[in-house]
Amino acid sequence: MEFLASLPAGGTLFNVAAVIAGSLLGMSVGHFIPERLNGRIFECMGLFSLYLGIGLAMEAKHALAILLSLVLGTLTGAACGLDDRLNSLGDTIRAKMNVANTRFTEGFVTATLLFCIGAMAIIGAFEDGLRHNPSLLVTKGVMDGISAILLSGSFGLGVLFSVVPLFIYQAGLTCLAAWAEPFLTPDIVANLSGLGGLMIIGIALNLLKITRLKLCDMLPGLLYVIFITIPFSQMP
Repeated sequence: MEFLASLPAGGTLFNVAAVIAGSLLGMSVGHFIPERLNGRIFECMGLFSLYLGIGLAMEAKHALAILLSLVLGTLTGAACGLDDRLNSLGDTIRAKMNVANTRFTEGFVTATLLFCIGAMAIIGAFEDGLRHNPSLLVTKGVMDGISAILLSGSFGLGVLFSVVPLFIYQAGLTCLAAWAEPFLTPDIVANLSGLGGLMIIGIALNLLKITRLKLCDMLPGLLYVIFITIPFSQMP
């Protein structure tokens, strides 16, 4: 742990390494998992994601701030075409790598959302940047590595390529941690967790094939919630 603390964005580097290892292992052993069991595995992943999402969502302090952030974030994301752009990026990578697996893009998008959305990614990156404490990201890395084994067994190479946005996202948050420190009030952290929890619930519903939510379009809400929470936290 001390070694990781001495490295710039050490927690993120561990997280990326865990996903790479999990993806490679999953692609190696995934062929031995009967096709009929893949759906059962993702049902388990969906239920576990639902469990995590509900727990985080319950941490929110201001329900109206969460709703406003979610709506404004979705409108912004839809206007910018974030979900379509991320899917197009996955298709472009698959084409350039000459990957035959048609589930490459689905795996890339699903893994990127699963690994990047949530309070652990945000708060863990801040902890690493502000206090040189990578422990939260190490815990997240272990969880992501296990998830990568399951995901890559079905989706293949697309899960491995999710480490690119994962590294950019978390390392970027770590670099911005010093700037963001004055805004990290308990209410903001709680509402970030709440909104992140709702998005994880969305991931669970997609994994369970109940919905096909365009979760990438909701990502700007994580920025909106920081500023919208400030006036709410000052109310008596």
